Amino acid sequence: MKAVLGIDEAGRGAVLGPLVVSGVLVPGEGLDTLVELGARDSKAVPRERRKELLAGIAQAAWVKAVVIPARVVDQENLTQLELSAAAKIVEEASSVTRHPSPITVVMDAPVAPGAIPAFRARLASATGLPEGAISAYPKADSLHPAVSAASLAAKVIRDAYVAYLHTRYGDFGWGYPGEGKVVEFLTRWLAERGELPPICRTRWRTAKRLLDRSPVA
Repeated sequence: MKAVLGIDEAGRGAVLGPLVVSGVLVPGEGLDTLVELGARDSKAVPRERRKELLAGIAQAAWVKAVVIPARVVDQENLTQLELSAAAKIVEEASSVTRHPSPITVVMDAPVAPGAIPAFRARLASATGLPEGAISAYPKADSLHPAVSAASLAAKVIRDAYVAYLHTRYGDFGWGYPGEGKVVEFLTRWLAERGELPPICRTRWRTAKRLLDRSPVA
């Protein structure tokens, strides 16, 4: 039975902190184990419970994450970054999968439905996998256990990275534009230093609005 590699991300919409793309690889028969362990869309799991679930998943599956800092996200196309990270994860997963068990890849689609065929073709070209071995569709993180597990991994790893950033920059929340802490942090930093912090994605609308309003930027 083919091994299944689920891939998902965390932090795509954040204005502060990294984008994290994670992969979880299991034998085809291991999908039921992920369900039994409680793998489901990370957004449906309380933050304090995610670590516990990931610990169980990591014992039953191969887990890999690619952390992309804000300064890199600021310079590159977001979809291309996700594609490159996914290709890296596929390459490493292929090296740990015993022949003749080929990999099938399932992703939470990072593009609009109409752009999915082109994205699959690009990922196939980057990895050498046949297009038929790659699936990408909306809400895969809540519909496929391997993608749910990857969603949990991405969230837990990103949270840990953000917690580390808190030790350097102070508590700015989790980095998403809708958080009051994020706007307060950016406003204060900009007023005190005349520029945005290096952990900020300056191309994001929230950052641009603050820059436009700042008398010192």
